[in-house]
Amino acid sequence: MQRLLLAGPLFFAACSSQSSGGPAPAGGTPQTGGSSGEAAGGSAGSGTTAPDLPKNILLYTFSTLEIPSVPDQVQLLTSTLQGLGFAAEASADPAIFNDDDLARFGAVGMINTCFEPFGAGQPGTEETAALERFVESGGGLFGTHCAAVTYQSATPPAAYNGLIGGRGGGGFFEGQSSCRTVADHPTTAALPSAFDYVGNLDNADFVAEDSTVLVKCQWSGDDPRDVAVSWLRTEGLGRVFYTNFAKTDQDLNDTVLWPAHILPGLKWALWL
Repeated sequence: MQRLLLAGPLFFAACSSQSSGGPAPAGGTPQTGGSSGEAAGGSAGSGTTAPDLPKNILLYTFSTLEIPSVPDQVQLLTSTLQGLGFAAEASADPAIFNDDDLARFGAVGMINTCFEPFGAGQPGTEETAALERFVESGGGLFGTHCAAVTYQSATPPAAYNGLIGGRGGGGFFEGQSSCRTVADHPTTAALPSAFDYVGNLDNADFVAEDSTVLVKCQWSGDDPRDVAVSWLRTEGLGRVFYTNFAKTDQDLNDTVLWPAHILPGLKWALWL
């Protein structure tokens, strides 16, 4: 298990990209969009009344990259949701992304859905449109790790990445990064304001203009990119939270990041 080097509490592991298993190449596409260093207001804070939605959450896990611990992550999230008064339904079937099926849920969790989340070789156009209508109507969208490491060659970024608020692409880094919180929000309030993280982080080569960036990390070494690691946004009546952390079940069991960042993000997306 990868661990953070903190001047305080313990942190947790992050990710890799579809690129090669070695270091990120120099250069790459610069990060665009996204607010930082300010309160999570504007579109990210709009809406004060929770929609009346089903107490059933879809945990979607289709991925074109296998992450062996995903079943354990689904089990942990299921038990957490049950403790919050929700039922959970796990699926890896892209066909569930239609208006009728999504109407059964109050939120969708994209759990490490790497690269092509709606089927290998599929653009996911219809599925993304259905998910967008779902969120616009008040549904929550919660994405972990690979949920934004998708459609990396799309120019401009795919509609799915606009919906989830950004994209991981153009390289990744393995080693020590200097991280910091950059917005005031329940998902950052209990985190250290600055900390060193040791692990694997994706490059955020696109962040939507209406996303509020929550945590950023600067890589060490010869390519010290400063990348967005988590963010949130709203779409119509719905809420979207994404974190590049939460790759492994150990991450979800971390005694600081789970209660201080990941769980508050899930609860925020559920209007709790």
